[in-house]
Amino acid sequence: MKGFCLRAKSESEDCIKTYIMKVQKQFGKKVKFVRHDGAREFATNSLKDFYEDEGIEQQTTVPYAHQTNGTAERAIRTIVTIGRSMLHHAKLDKCFWAEAAMTAIYVKNRLPSPKIEHKTPFEIVYKCKPSVKHMRVFGCRTYILTPKEKRLKWDPKARAGLFLGYEEVSKAYRLYDIEAGQVVISRDVNFDESTFGLSPTISDEDVDDLDFESLDIDNDGREAQEPPE
Repeated sequence: MKGFCLRAKSESEDCIKTYIMKVQKQFGKKVKFVRHDGAREFATNSLKDFYEDEGIEQQTTVPYAHQTNGTAERAIRTIVTIGRSMLHHAKLDKCFWAEAAMTAIYVKNRLPSPKIEHKTPFEIVYKCKPSVKHMRVFGCRTYILTPKEKRLKWDPKARAGLFLGYEEVSKAYRLYDIEAGQVVISRDVNFDESTFGLSPTISDEDVDDLDFESLDIDNDGREAQEPPE
C-alpha cells in the first residue's frame, strides 16, 4: 500500500505519472490497469494520453457504488481506523491526520496478513522480512538533539517534540517540534514512549543522561537482501 499527501487535487496527475514510472522501473514490470472512481483529477486528457502511451487500461468504477472498488475502499477504511486510533491514543488534534495516515500505512505494510500466508505486504514486494526495531509509538514524547553547531553555551541541548512517523527517503524520523510549531526531520532523537501531549516544558536534567540514538534503518527497513532488479 502506498499513500501520498497532496495540497491540492490538481497535484494528482503528476503524482500518478511519477509513481507509475517509478514502480515500473524499480520492479521491471508494467502496470496493466488503473482503476479509479471517475473523479475529474484522475481522468484528465493528459492522463488519458499517458495511459495510452504506456499501454495501461483505465477502469472506472460505477458512481456511488463503492463496492465495485472494494479492495481500495477497504484499504482506505483500514487506514482511517488505524490513524484515528493513533490520534486518540496520542491525544492529538485532527490537524495531524495526514501524519497519522502516512504512519498507519507504514505500519500496515509491516503487519502479517492471513490473506497472504501470514506474510507482510512489505515481504511480498521486497522478498525479505522488514525490520521493526526502529519503530516507535505514534505521538510519544521525543527529545530532539540540537547540534552543538546550532546552539549557544546556555541553550538547552534538546527540544521537546512528538514522534509523527518515518522519513523513508532520508532514513530519519518525522518529529513535531513543539516550541517551533513545525515538523522537523532528525536522526538524533530520544523517545519517551510512556509520555504524550503537547507540553513544551523541558529541562537540562531531562536530557543530560539521555542516550541519543540515530535511526538504524538501512534499505527502507529491510533485514535481508535488496529486492530483485
